[in-house]
Amino acid sequence: MGHDTTAWHKPHWLTGNDGLVRVGPGTGGSEEHTCPSHAAAKARPGLWPTRPLRLPKPELETFTLGPVMDAVDRVEFDGETPDQALVGLRSRTPALHPGHLTYAEHALRTYIEACTGDGEQRLQPVRPYWVAQRENGKFWEMYAWWRRYESADGRLREYRRLRHGEAKDSEPGEIAIAVYVAVHGRQAAWPRKWARAFQPYGPAARPERVRVVEVGLADGRPRVQFDGTAEEAEAYYAEHGHAHVARVVAGGRPVPGSSCVDCKQFTGCEAVPRRPGVLGLPARVAPLRKVSVSDLRYHAACPAQGFLRSLHLPKSDEYGSAARLGQAVHGWIEKLHRRPGWPPCAVGDMPPAGENWTEGRWRVSDEDAATGRDMLLHHVDACPFQDAALIQRVEPEALRVVHDTAAQAVVIAKPDLLYQEDGSWVWRELKTTRKRRRHHEDLLDTYPQLALAVALLAQGALGGDPDGSRVEVEILRPDGSDPHVIDPTDPGQKRKALSVLRRYAGPWREDETWDARPGPHCRFCPVSRWCPSAAAAPDGAVAREGEA
Repeated sequence: MGHDTTAWHKPHWLTGNDGLVRVGPGTGGSEEHTCPSHAAAKARPGLWPTRPLRLPKPELETFTLGPVMDAVDRVEFDGETPDQALVGLRSRTPALHPGHLTYAEHALRTYIEACTGDGEQRLQPVRPYWVAQRENGKFWEMYAWWRRYESADGRLREYRRLRHGEAKDSEPGEIAIAVYVAVHGRQAAWPRKWARAFQPYGPAARPERVRVVEVGLADGRPRVQFDGTAEEAEAYYAEHGHAHVARVVAGGRPVPGSSCVDCKQFTGCEAVPRRPGVLGLPARVAPLRKVSVSDLRYHAACPAQGFLRSLHLPKSDEYGSAARLGQAVHGWIEKLHRRPGWPPCAVGDMPPAGENWTEGRWRVSDEDAATGRDMLLHHVDACPFQDAALIQRVEPEALRVVHDTAAQAVVIAKPDLLYQEDGSWVWRELKTTRKRRRHHEDLLDTYPQLALAVALLAQGALGGDPDGSRVEVEILRPDGSDPHVIDPTDPGQKRKALSVLRRYAGPWREDETWDARPGPHCRFCPVSRWCPSAAAAPDGAVAREGEA
């Protein structure tokens, strides 16, 4: 299990002891895999920030699966019924949002029912964690937070990974860590302080067989990820796990993203631009939050929807036909804009007539596909690469992160296209609509992400020469293309942009309860199945799955 950690060096904004290296399946997966530096620091629990972020904690629980795991513990280890365990969740601190509580109840009952259905092969739950340890200059630990089970004779050990919605496949490196720990791990209680090593007890017990299963809490369906002998598990780790762990602990250049909000390096990381007032709000002491323009729009429609989306609860029918077509058009143009050398889009690059070119989750009807083709053809004359002589850099679907130090918000933006022209950044958004042109329409009001683009470029948050920066908007309709240019250095545009952002971000920043705002829109809300207020919404009941 020993790995070389010489590639990583403790940055000056962290202090403490880096002698303990701890890796679990989630240390370098999902959010973290986008930032190697985040994962490497997370793997060293004895380090903490030199300058801690001293902000209050949120009033509501934001860890989606934490309460579910706690409730399952109470059923499996404390002998409580599901109803008794749920009573405990209702008095938990921090409190659960009503929608989170509804989901937790569903998840608990679904999981317990799935476990009961194991029949003759039902395994015994294991309370202690399994931890594999080794020392080679550093003290290494591998563990998994997942649920643990074993046969009565100890010959079979099984990890179960709970998923918010449906079961899906884990990365091979994550599975490899779990199977290695299942084979070599000894029992240990959770450390009282995370910076300290696990304290294993009892003899080492090597199972004959190991299994890793994903369980989707939306429907309780399992998906087996690994099922093999201990020897096969060791071979699987040698093939997939060793390189994965080495990559996680070696780290790399910081890449800001969603994981910034809970990264121990956040206060010192030099890759995150700090810009007070990007959202147009005064300075305040508040819990650090991450936010995108989509988050602000969800909150404006219904605070509960915004919060339940942030928990990544299972969603029903999130995209209608118009949204799916828009995504398909975006995807086609994005693929063209990623070509080497940035050639301008041409008619020959577009789908042939009479062919339904949409696919996968963005598949639409033949009629809608024909409409989308018309939109794509109108893009040809508006393509920003028609004159690419001055273009120096192109980033389709670019990800940018800025810390608004006044609002205490990690602002996340993802322009459709970001390109640098003569040293200045150009932020380009592509919109699709079947609506007719509206005269005197203010684009910053209609599309608040443009307001964020203006604010970020005006403050030079993206780097480059801000004086030459601009925001471009291309609105594609079946009968034509509407190009617009916004100057972020124009004082009037800056004032308007901050006014729009303040209108959205102010209520969002003040909100600590995320109350539901029931109404007709509940019928089309993708997380309404979890919201107790949605059933009482006017103008009809909540749409069942598949109806919206």
